[in-house]
Amino acid sequence: MAETPANGRPWLSSVRFRVAATALVVVGFAFAIGGATIVWQLHRSANGTVADLTVSEAGDVGALLGRGTLPTRLIAEHPGTEVQVVDDRGHLLSATPGLAGRAPVSDLRPRPGTEVRFDRAGILGEENDTNVAVALGVRTPSGPRVVYVVGTTEAAEQAARNAVLPLVAVLFGLLVVTGIVAWVLVGRSLRPVERIRSQVAAISGGDLHQRVDEPPVADEVGRLARTMNAMLARIEASNDQQRRFVADASHELRSPLTALLAELEVARRHPESADWPSVADVALSEGMRLERIVEDLLLLARSDEGHLTPRHESVDLDELALEEGARLRARGRVTVDLRGVGAARVTGDGELLRRLVRNLAENAERHAAGAVRLDVRQREGWAELVVTDDGHGIPPDKREWVFERFARLDDGRGRRSGGTGLGLAIVGEIARAHDGSVRVADSAVGTRMLVRLPLDPATDVAASPPADLPAAVAGPASSGPEA
Repeated sequence: MAETPANGRPWLSSVRFRVAATALVVVGFAFAIGGATIVWQLHRSANGTVADLTVSEAGDVGALLGRGTLPTRLIAEHPGTEVQVVDDRGHLLSATPGLAGRAPVSDLRPRPGTEVRFDRAGILGEENDTNVAVALGVRTPSGPRVVYVVGTTEAAEQAARNAVLPLVAVLFGLLVVTGIVAWVLVGRSLRPVERIRSQVAAISGGDLHQRVDEPPVADEVGRLARTMNAMLARIEASNDQQRRFVADASHELRSPLTALLAELEVARRHPESADWPSVADVALSEGMRLERIVEDLLLLARSDEGHLTPRHESVDLDELALEEGARLRARGRVTVDLRGVGAARVTGDGELLRRLVRNLAENAERHAAGAVRLDVRQREGWAELVVTDDGHGIPPDKREWVFERFARLDDGRGRRSGGTGLGLAIVGEIARAHDGSVRVADSAVGTRMLVRLPLDPATDVAASPPADLPAAVAGPASSGPEA
């Protein structure tokens, strides 16, 4: 039993939800980085302010010492700072109340006019609090002195901490707004796609002549709609072709069955006057016709499924042409010219290639007025088989169509003459399976079929002269060839 997506909540697996969720994750990540950067900048700015205050305080005290004035108890001008003044031996000379009576905050003794900044924990406030300090060397009338100014960062850090909660609230609100906007915009963007989906769902279960609405803009949705309509057109054409194929195949199978059953029914009703050898001949003929139709249909089905894979063996195309030409001569219906058959060897399936040559030869025989010509030659790495008849020929606008299944130029006559309408379709499939091609070549009279197959690369047969074939074989008019 198939599982319901997302535990019964299909919207969790929808494109709309995934896009909106992705947007939220990306924006949330950006907000988190931005918020952390803002807090860090606030902290850095506050610490910088404290550092500047300590330097300013040290300068003020140093100026006071330079004038020879040093009160025993100092008062810091900047809030959050404490001051110590020591001599060059480290004896405490003066201090603000926060550092009075305490040992010097540092062993640093910078030369007069030199300033040294340093950080140290636990000077002011709690033990783990970070303090920003500066040591300034000062020259006085009484000798060199060192001014230590210590500033606490507790106030700056508290200000940064106080800014975190409002900042998080603002960013969370922006994130919610972003999610809502993304959900709405993605929904509006996908609305045409959902409309196309619903239209295709309705079409797939009904009339294939319908098409989806195409937006006037040339965006992704418009291209999707046009691609969908093109696909629907191909499906409709394929469906129509399949229906025609089934109808034609049913008709082709019914014709010999009807003839066979009619012959047997008449013989059964009048057994005393029936010509049983003739009945057997009719039954055998129609049975063979049924067998050939079924074989043709099976071969085309294999081709449609991609299973028409030829064997790779060396095949003398000229020998196949000579054998089929001799077979036509033995039947005695047409004269056969084989003078243009030259040596040509190809790689492929001998049985399939024999069927290709036979279908072309029988097609030419069926529609020739009295003469058929077979030619085989080599030209520019290709083996060319040309089958020419002296019939009416094929109109230019029908030259590709005759290779369709059950295609006939003269439907009634084609059936009466024994054709199934599958011969040339099979020729095309076999040629393509051998990386070759088949087409109706130009001819002043009659029809000329040209098949091109790759030559066997290992062949050492000399190429036959590439002279052009006669445009047609002389003879009276005939019907056009059947596919």
